[in-house]
Amino acid sequence: MNPVTKIVVAFEIIACITAWLKYAQLRKTYWAAFPFYLSFIVLSEFAGYFLKELFPKHPEYNTHYYGYFEIPVEFLFFFFVFYMAIPKRANRLLIVICTVIYLLVWLAEIKYVAENVNSFYSLSYTMGNLLLLILILMFFINLATSNEIVHFRENMLFWVSLGLMIFYLGSFPFYGLFDVMIKKHEQLMERYYYVVYGLNSLMYLMFTCSFIWGKPDIK
Repeated sequence: MNPVTKIVVAFEIIACITAWLKYAQLRKTYWAAFPFYLSFIVLSEFAGYFLKELFPKHPEYNTHYYGYFEIPVEFLFFFFVFYMAIPKRANRLLIVICTVIYLLVWLAEIKYVAENVNSFYSLSYTMGNLLLLILILMFFINLATSNEIVHFRENMLFWVSLGLMIFYLGSFPFYGLFDVMIKKHEQLMERYYYVVYGLNSLMYLMFTCSFIWGKPDIK
C-alpha cells in the first residue's frame, strides 16, 4: 500500500474500533450492523491489496472484486440504514425504488465491464451515487424541518449522512468519469486520486464522530 492509502485505511480502522467499542449500546438497534460493515470494509482493503500483489498482470481481478462485491455491498448497506432510520411509509417506498433501480443498473453493467478489462463500473456507481445523494438530501430536509434538529449532534445518522455527502458528492466526477480520465486525462486522474483519498478519510472521521457523540435511539 502507498502512504496515502495507509492513511485512509487507518481512518477506517479507527472508525471500526470505535464502532465495536460502542457495540453494547448498538446491539439492540439496526446500528448493530455498522461495526460488521466497517470490519468488512477494512478486510476488503487488504483483499484488494493482496489481489493486486498476487496477480499484477490481471488488474481486472481487482476491478471485478470491487465491482461485483464491495461497491454493491456499500450502496446496499446504506440504503438499508436509511430504510431503517426513516419510518415514513412514502419515504421507505422511495428507498426501495432506489435500491431496485441501482441493482438493475448494476446487473446490466456487469456484462459490459466483464468484456472490457480496463473499465470501471462507472454507470452503476454513478447511479448509486445519485440515488444515495437523494436519500441524504431527503434526510437533511426532514431533520431541518423537525424538532430533532435541536439534538442533531446526538443523531448518528446526521454524522453518517454528512460523511457520505462529503465523500460521494466530492468523488462523483472522479468515479463517474473514471473510464474517460484513465484514457485521456491520466495526470488529472492521478491528482484527483489524492482528493478522493482525503474525502474518504473525512467520511470515516464522520463515522467515528457518530459513534463518539451519537445515540442509537435518536433517529
